[in-house]
Amino acid sequence: MLPRTRATGATTAAAAAGAGLITDDSPASQANNIKPVKAPTTDEAPAVELPRTSISPPVIALDTGLKPWKVVTGSFCIILPTYGLLSSIGLFQTYWKSHVLGSSFTESEISWIISMFGFLVCFFAAPSGILFDRYGHEWLLGISTAVYVGAFFGLSFCSTYGQFMVCLVVAGVSAAPPATVAFAVVSQWFKVKEGIATGCVTLGAAVGGILFSMVLQILFDKLPWKWAIIALSGIILGFMTLGNVLVETNMSLHGGRRDHSPPSSNHEEEKPNEELIISVMLKSMRFWFVSISIFAYELVLFIQWGSIPTYAAHTDFADKQFYLMMSYNIGAILGRTLPPWLSDRFLGPLNTIILMNMFTLLVVLGVWLPFGASTVQGLFVAIVLMGIGTGSFVPLGVSCVSAMCEPRDTGTWLGSVYTIVSFATLIGNPATGAILAAYGSTGLLVFLAIALLVGLMSITALRWVSQGKRMLLRDKI
Repeated sequence: MLPRTRATGATTAAAAAGAGLITDDSPASQANNIKPVKAPTTDEAPAVELPRTSISPPVIALDTGLKPWKVVTGSFCIILPTYGLLSSIGLFQTYWKSHVLGSSFTESEISWIISMFGFLVCFFAAPSGILFDRYGHEWLLGISTAVYVGAFFGLSFCSTYGQFMVCLVVAGVSAAPPATVAFAVVSQWFKVKEGIATGCVTLGAAVGGILFSMVLQILFDKLPWKWAIIALSGIILGFMTLGNVLVETNMSLHGGRRDHSPPSSNHEEEKPNEELIISVMLKSMRFWFVSISIFAYELVLFIQWGSIPTYAAHTDFADKQFYLMMSYNIGAILGRTLPPWLSDRFLGPLNTIILMNMFTLLVVLGVWLPFGASTVQGLFVAIVLMGIGTGSFVPLGVSCVSAMCEPRDTGTWLGSVYTIVSFATLIGNPATGAILAAYGSTGLLVFLAIALLVGLMSITALRWVSQGKRMLLRDKI
């Protein structure tokens, strides 16, 4: 899941607060670079600043109409060829190993290419969010889309390790802005139904994983590398173009200088406040507990995304890797919908993610370890259940971070957490290849179990700290 930022402000004007608008000269307004509302002027009379009660701010209809869901559809179309492709890109690794690079490079060395792609998508989410808040989506989305599609088109002409690495590095950097915009823009159009809307957007990753698993399997079987990737680039271009057309910034929300105005004169006054927020965050035990937990979850998640084909090859099920990837993504669809619903209705995000952590750990030790390497049926069951477990970590992790901070600080917290988490995506696939080579499939599953155990300990500690260092089991938290 990618960091989001949202406009916040004073709560004294009910209509403005409900719409996420600040139109006075309060400190919250100044922080968002919003000028005071002024009365109409003539040549004879200067502008007069009116008190907040003089003019009612415009009321924005959130959650209703077709436009918000048009934006959700556009965001879905962007996530599908970015995170969706990322969830099935492990097929690239097996193709390179068997058809292009051969014995010249180990599985671990090849996996660094995939890891760099995932790492850069997460690492550059924070600066992408800042650019979106400051300038809006149009130029950011357009330029990054062109570079992203161009990177895959260039990939079709590559045949060496270095060329593959360069193209996927460019693809990773250029995928960060569209993915960030896709999540951030949803919060501008929804309030009551924001969770449902965001859940619909995250489904793009699972649906994209299924789609691209099928597409890559067909393309690699029927076409040579060059034309297979050119065809893939065309599919990516189609979805990204549709996303560019459908996504729309809510221009009624004036936070973040989306009017392209220069920084206000009080810019220097904002710095100490921003530095104070970051300082308090970094000193918070809750920040580090949630960061460690999500780091562990994302490490397991990216190992799943990138290593299922490699694992299948090491357990004599290489011919099943396409169906295994599809099975994983089907499970992820359930994981991205049912646990968040359970969290909203009954348990709360912390309780639910603890439950899903325990569930995933039991799947690794009770299903995958004893049966996954010996029977194809056991492996399929384990992969589907792992999809449910690890798929839930994305939406629930974001909810846990949001619950730890004030709404106005959510962007800072999420950005900081996922900057740390990006390193899990970097080491996940290389570690997988090295462990498989040294210790086999059993060693990989033990590694997953250890990561999940670390996540469980950290998220349980977070719950304990959040309840005043008490463990009240019946609380919804």
